[in-house]
Amino acid sequence: MTASGTQIELSLSWLARSAEKFAGLYMIFASPHWIWAAISGYFEASRGATVGGFLGLHLLLFFVWLLVAQSNESHAANGWFIYFLGAPIVIAIGAIVGRYVASWKTRQSA
Repeated sequence: MTASGTQIELSLSWLARSAEKFAGLYMIFASPHWIWAAISGYFEASRGATVGGFLGLHLLLFFVWLLVAQSNESHAANGWFIYFLGAPIVIAIGAIVGRYVASWKTRQSA
């Protein structure tokens, strides 16, 4: 928008178009979260492992967004592949750490 000199049209039609796009984009970027919720629910994962997996995914999402947002290059959008390819690894690490923290807290309270 800066290069073309155009302004954002703030109207109800613009808001409606943006809302339609947001729902689709949200579902794409939330797919690792949905998959982890389904897997952890199906296999009845512990609360610590489930929360750890979600925290890992949120951290990865934040860091990839920060990485992509800092660059003005057109190929910076390829950084989102890091999010989708790294999600299973980060979920596993987060689940292990979350399970360890939960067991450590129960040992400390006993």
